[in-house]
Amino acid sequence: MQSMIRRNLFAIGLGALAFAATPAWAQDNYPSKPIRVVVPYTPGGVSDTVTRLVMQKLSDRLKTPVIVDNQGGANGQIGSAMVARSAPDGYTLLVVVAGHAINPSLYAKMTYAPLTDLRGVSEFGAIPLLMVSSAALPPKDLKEFVAWAKANPTQATFASSGTGSGAQLSAELFAQTAGVAMTHIPYKGMAPALPDLFSGQVAMAFDSVQTMMPQVRSGKLRALAMTSARRWPAAPEVPTMAEQGYPSLTGGSWIGLLAPAKVPGDIVRKLSSEMQKVIDAPDVHAKLIEYGIDPVGGTPEQFDAFIQSEARRWADVVKKANIRLE
Repeated sequence: MQSMIRRNLFAIGLGALAFAATPAWAQDNYPSKPIRVVVPYTPGGVSDTVTRLVMQKLSDRLKTPVIVDNQGGANGQIGSAMVARSAPDGYTLLVVVAGHAINPSLYAKMTYAPLTDLRGVSEFGAIPLLMVSSAALPPKDLKEFVAWAKANPTQATFASSGTGSGAQLSAELFAQTAGVAMTHIPYKGMAPALPDLFSGQVAMAFDSVQTMMPQVRSGKLRALAMTSARRWPAAPEVPTMAEQGYPSLTGGSWIGLLAPAKVPGDIVRKLSSEMQKVIDAPDVHAKLIEYGIDPVGGTPEQFDAFIQSEARRWADVVKKANIRLE
């Protein structure tokens, strides 16, 4: 009887081992040809630059070409829809930023479902934003800015790189949280907004550390707060939002890698594992920090959960601000 039990257990064990080994065999066959990574934005931006850095390292690890393909347009929707409809074999992937989780709230109609047609692979990193105000205006810090904005509602304006942009939504969330009525002034990118910020015609803006910190150093703008979880290495003198009583304003943008939803889990896990090794490499880690990105990594499940939480967070902001795009 005992020997029969042992034989049965042995057979079960062999079956379990065979089952466990199946994903590994599938992984061993992947990749067997070049991988295409779509960036749904125009070349030259931070997302494009970071993607090319990270994908070159991933290519080295996978020992196969990884081709970056820019397919910009419609706030990331054109390239994203293309990947969502591609064959779920792991050979067409997508790089997205926070707009991926925001778009479902901004657009009444989309040709794909961002939160269900695509699945997370790996988050490259978080992109904290710097809140700045014009040095031509009286406020010297965040507390003074809030008081000034409440006392001067007609001058309480903020610039952004366009309606529905992360810069606008971060400012809207700040205004909602601080209880300040502010007027949005959209520009075609942040560069055209800088002269008006310098002169004080526009009071405030959120943007990347890379863009804004040089203007702060020159004395044209004042750094009021970082949305990072901790003080940023390149601007340690700037307090975080949380330090100044606004913990809900921690965050900003982010960047990461997605795959079509039906790509097999073992391929997604292999990609995620290799991506973690890339992100953890000292040279890549240092370069991401230099680009204003806090390296993250993590599992596909963690990234999916984060994207869902971001979608809920920004949907509330969009609804309160009554923002809609066609």
